[in-house]
Amino acid sequence: MFDEENIPNENPIDQDGSTEEPSEEISDPSDDPDAVSRLKSKLDEAYGKQEDLHSKYLRTFADLDNLRKRSIRDRDEAIQRTKKQILEDLLPVIDSFNIGIDAAMKESPDGPLVKGFKMAIEQLDSVLEEYGLVRIEAVGENFDPQFHEAIGYENSDREGVVLKIVRNGYKIKDQLLRPACVVVSKVEVEGK
Repeated sequence: MFDEENIPNENPIDQDGSTEEPSEEISDPSDDPDAVSRLKSKLDEAYGKQEDLHSKYLRTFADLDNLRKRSIRDRDEAIQRTKKQILEDLLPVIDSFNIGIDAAMKESPDGPLVKGFKMAIEQLDSVLEEYGLVRIEAVGENFDPQFHEAIGYENSDREGVVLKIVRNGYKIKDQLLRPACVVVSKVEVEGK
């Protein structure tokens, strides 16, 4: 069966319940000034490593956060560039629709062709507005070279007011996509 006396005991306990003393004696570090200075230098070294690791951790975390923000910004800029390119490509199509409706209105202002063109233009304008395309309203406004391109002048009693739009201008939010081609008022100088 099982005999307890034959099992080697790695941690022998005395009869009074105390363990055996280790073979090496541990001395009090305060008795040895060299030991104290060694322990202090090791502790300082450990704190230095800990501070270095913490600093590296913070830098790495900041770098990752900056990378995340830059990725989001780059993605948004790419989306905006693509959206701008697509909208620029659609501007001649919009111009063609406007030319078509003008021609159809001369022929039959209340005819089915005009109604169809108007419906198509309204749908197209609605979809393009969802993508941020805004038509530059110019008639009656003061001429603004930032948003208007003057292609002609007409005499009027007021100077520098947009009288007609020859070709619509567009912007995406506040960014100019294409200036409006306009006819601007000009006060006629007497004697000329």
